Amino acid sequence: MDFLIKNGNVYDGAAHRFEKRDIALVKGRIAEPDPSYNYRLVVDAGGCIVAPGLIDYHVHCFQHGDEIAVSPEATSFCCGITTLVDGGSCGAGGYELFRRTAMSTSSVRILSYLLAASGGQSNDRYPENLDPRYFDEDKIVELFARYRSELVGLKTRISKNIIDPSIAEASLARTVEIAEKAETRVIVHVTDCSMPLDKLAGMLRPGDVICHIYQNRSENTCLDADGKVLDGLWAARKRGVLFDASNGRGNYDLNTCRAALAQGFVPDVISSDMNYSGSFLQPLHSLPRVLSKYLDFGMSLEQVLDAAVTRPAELIGRPELASMAVGTPADVAIFELRKKPVSYFDVNGNTFDGTQVLVPMMTFKDGECMYCQADFA
Repeated sequence: MDFLIKNGNVYDGAAHRFEKRDIALVKGRIAEPDPSYNYRLVVDAGGCIVAPGLIDYHVHCFQHGDEIAVSPEATSFCCGITTLVDGGSCGAGGYELFRRTAMSTSSVRILSYLLAASGGQSNDRYPENLDPRYFDEDKIVELFARYRSELVGLKTRISKNIIDPSIAEASLARTVEIAEKAETRVIVHVTDCSMPLDKLAGMLRPGDVICHIYQNRSENTCLDADGKVLDGLWAARKRGVLFDASNGRGNYDLNTCRAALAQGFVPDVISSDMNYSGSFLQPLHSLPRVLSKYLDFGMSLEQVLDAAVTRPAELIGRPELASMAVGTPADVAIFELRKKPVSYFDVNGNTFDGTQVLVPMMTFKDGECMYCQADFA
């Protein structure tokens, strides 16, 4: 099915540009509009944002293989999301099953981190074993070599309830060492961190990612005792270390985030950390709801879309997914930026009143209509 989308405010993330124009979706690709073409549907996107499909850089979508996972389809297309990156549900021991089931059968494009612990992140009752003595370096490196196009990072979690502070540094150093051999980046979960964040950031390489950067569940947060962003984090950013908001349900604090953003410490990536405990419910809800919050925090629409499309596309090695140029994949989402009161809260009891929300109206994946709001088109 081919479509013509007219009158939209089109955002091309690769070009970092808004432009009022029409676009066509023909045979799974973005095309120039053709007045003589018989389109299946002409969509009037007047007053709406037409953007590349969102890329949620951190979710848990190994449904039935991970107790915290959600259905990829149910939580993506209705949110304007066309690409997911699973946030390390599987380690080397379970990845083949994940790719042969959830990944291969989903209509959503799914890529993945690999957890450094072979057993994966299977449930919330007991954590994975991140003792570096048990990391299976050979198998990890082999999997990255075999599945270079779909494995996009090596994940670890440096949290007190997961790894004892006495071996946290050794575990992280070993993860970085294996990632170097696997020629991939490291993604580090830092909620309730087992070591100071500036020290942790100093161990990472350019292109590595710290996720849940605005958490506030221990003394090791992104802020110092005076509420200032740690000097070591600014230095890490200058070296090329990246920061993902990755809100989640319990991995985020409103006040910490607002304080950091007020100092200019904005996220490179905004992902949802979607999981069963927060799906469509506050304080997580959905990626569009999370993005709306950052608009009210003062980030521009361009900054927010870059954090949810352009930078993730670069990180997964598929920059074409952020482009709206002719010939690129027809992954497209239409949003209405609706002005209305929106309330937010976090697990720490902080609240915030927003003024606007991004409402997904229509989603196309490879040129196919995957979702349409009941009163749109």
